[in-house]
Amino acid sequence: VAKKVPFTVSAHGRSWSDPYHWMRDTSDPDFAALLAAENAYADAFVGAAGGGGLRARLAAEMRARLAPSAVSPPQPWGPWSYYQYVPNGMEYPVLSRKLRSSGGLAGRFLSYLSDWEKEEVLLDWNEIAEKFGYVHIGSCRISPNHRFLAYTLDTSGGELFSLEVKDLQSKHVIFSPPDKGIVSLAWAHDSENLLYTVCDETLRPNQVFCKKMQSDEAGLLVFMEDDVNCCVDITSTKDFKYITVNSNTRTSSEEGLCDGIW
Repeated sequence: VAKKVPFTVSAHGRSWSDPYHWMRDTSDPDFAALLAAENAYADAFVGAAGGGGLRARLAAEMRARLAPSAVSPPQPWGPWSYYQYVPNGMEYPVLSRKLRSSGGLAGRFLSYLSDWEKEEVLLDWNEIAEKFGYVHIGSCRISPNHRFLAYTLDTSGGELFSLEVKDLQSKHVIFSPPDKGIVSLAWAHDSENLLYTVCDETLRPNQVFCKKMQSDEAGLLVFMEDDVNCCVDITSTKDFKYITVNSNTRTSSEEGLCDGIW
């Protein structure tokens, strides 16, 4: 049972009691202990009701109510069209691309080298889920030169995402740092440098690392937010010329801009 701490909220000329206001401080050890206890209770309840069999039955019932397949509209970018779809009978989507029949000089050249109608599967969530039993893909970013795919994934359900970078030419994962709690990703214009945020022990994204793809060195720390009230988020502009570093609180936001052309 969650503890109650006296607290009065006042707004718009009214006041009321909120004994659970303390839960807003997610760094409170009591809050983490409460979540762990709730998860343990849920596991025990489901286990007593049939365990894995109950989970499988509930999943089958929910899956039966989903459309047999879902396809996102293709997103043209350069010589490629990117899209996602859920294969028939599967639970998770697949990220794919096809060469466009007309995409300027680069598109015509690539079409000459390869069958543009052929689908290229970039990432199959179902294969990952089959290995781990569960998967949640967070951020997913294609490099500007269309060679690398960076994505974050959670395979435990704890919302602690790890990072993988896949070389779409070799089909191999070429970078997977040991850090857990990676939130946002941003490619530099050269497609060689990937920036990503890492959380601290309270799960607050506060660090930005940069990894060079053609280097064996680990990611380099390039920014750290010391204000414990701030969470850091990074993005790149659509032309990849700039990378934004955002430090956000509940009531404010500060944005820094750095050159994305290195």
